[in-house]
Amino acid sequence: MVLTAVLTYDDSVEFIFAVQEEDTVLRQLHHRRENLPEGENVNRIEAELAELSNTKQLLSVQQLEILQRQKRCEQEVGAVESRISELDGKLYGGMITSPKEATSLETEIRHLKERQDELEEKILELMEEVEPQEKEIISISGRIATRETELITARDELLVAESEIEETLNAAVKRRELAANETDSELLKRYESLRGAFGSSVVVKFDGNNCKGCPSTMPAMESDRLKNTPEGVFSDCTECGRMVVR
Repeated sequence: MVLTAVLTYDDSVEFIFAVQEEDTVLRQLHHRRENLPEGENVNRIEAELAELSNTKQLLSVQQLEILQRQKRCEQEVGAVESRISELDGKLYGGMITSPKEATSLETEIRHLKERQDELEEKILELMEEVEPQEKEIISISGRIATRETELITARDELLVAESEIEETLNAAVKRRELAANETDSELLKRYESLRGAFGSSVVVKFDGNNCKGCPSTMPAMESDRLKNTPEGVFSDCTECGRMVVR
């Protein structure tokens, strides 16, 4: 569209409709930008990554708790073995002269060995718990690495899509500015005040019988009033409140 600096009623009609058309385009472009499939893909991958990371963290905490329990058991086994070695030294080192004391040492050694067996069995159980968790953590780590690579690609694709829309947006903004600059300021002010209520149909035409913005047939008195309005002159529709032009 070539815009001229001469402002006539016809120019006002042309330019205000051009402003409204570009506002509709801009609204659609903003909606597209906010709902890009590429953006939804990024959000999906980010959500999957967050879930995988949370699962990995939970498994790591559980694994750490098991490893700590295993370490405590191993430390206790070490202490038991030291005690058994100490008692064996007393029992068979020629230091014991009393049969009663020897029996007492043998009993304690037997109990310690039973405790050692219990601890070593518990250690094996804990190791069996850790093994599948470790495999799961490794598997999740691999999936996280894959998703992170996918996320880099998805973000690049989103940037390209956003850039294309941004270019179209900028062109629409410039066209809108040109049309707005050629529109009567009071007319533009009135239009802006009604945009929130009527969106893309603030300014409508009178088709000879009805305001094109009214959902129903216009009363005869209002229709006659608009019929008598000069062409190119804007008027408020008393039925719907839109700006009507013949």
